Amino acid sequence: MRKLFLGLFFTCLAFAAQPDASAQLSLFQGNWRNTDPGTRGITRLQINTGSSPVRVHAWGSCAPSDCDLGTVDGFAYGPNVTSNLNTSARAISAIFRSGFNEQLFIIRPAGAGRLQADVYDRFTDSSGRTAFVTTYTFARQSGGGGGVGGRQDCLSYNPSNLRIINEGSSGWLLTDGSSRMLILDNRADAERALALARRHTAHCFIGRNNNRPNRRDFIVEYWTGDSGIRTTIAGEDCISYNPSTLEIRNEGAGGWLLTDGNSRMLMLANRADAEQALGITSQSSRQCFIGRNNTRPNRKDYIVEYWR
Repeated sequence: MRKLFLGLFFTCLAFAAQPDASAQLSLFQGNWRNTDPGTRGITRLQINTGSSPVRVHAWGSCAPSDCDLGTVDGFAYGPNVTSNLNTSARAISAIFRSGFNEQLFIIRPAGAGRLQADVYDRFTDSSGRTAFVTTYTFARQSGGGGGVGGRQDCLSYNPSNLRIINEGSSGWLLTDGSSRMLILDNRADAERALALARRHTAHCFIGRNNNRPNRRDFIVEYWTGDSGIRTTIAGEDCISYNPSTLEIRNEGAGGWLLTDGNSRMLMLANRADAEQALGITSQSSRQCFIGRNNTRPNRKDYIVEYWR
């Protein structure tokens, strides 16, 4: 314990010697990949700043797939004892333990939308191996919304132009006056979709370019851009999940599964889409739907998905 305390003490001294690099705590949030694709060390990080304490999930280089190091509590640090961590977080620490070593992570902003992690490895198996430190740089994984960067497949619209139109037996159309944005089963669902869309300025997708036979099953939708309009969605249909337990799993020809460890939340066509979906969903804690109870033959075409 004394060794660990001294390690943390000298690490904190190193922070003090660094130029000011404070940031909003939320800027640590998300999914991060090592910028060195050939690294033999830490390959990925997932940081959830929406919980208390912060949660840090890490993966290491293994074959044929990355080793899951697990999820642990993290601790945020500010520049002084009166700091507001939400606006001036300088670093996050986390400790991962295995049967033979202990790894202390010190994670801090590195500029240009990147994080730097100094990982202090100390062996606990009486092998006599020397403790060492490695520095890694991580880039945010592609995605959208909630501070997740990267190229997005989004259709922008003016929320002031939104309206719903009764198209008879075909259902109810949500339109911005120039495009057919959504089709809903009934007026109640259309009103809910209108309330959702008015909150935002863009309707976004992951996986629209997949060419699977059941293509619709591999498309994820989300909404982004705050319009400033506050609305109420009557009778919300949402499933809660813990964002800190989210992970993606390769299921071979079946695609990539996004799961919280309990349920099969999404299927994606490829790893890139799965990592983007992980970046989106890790910003929220509820998967919500409009129209799940419709009985149309093409039922999925009448379901709207969003995240809260």
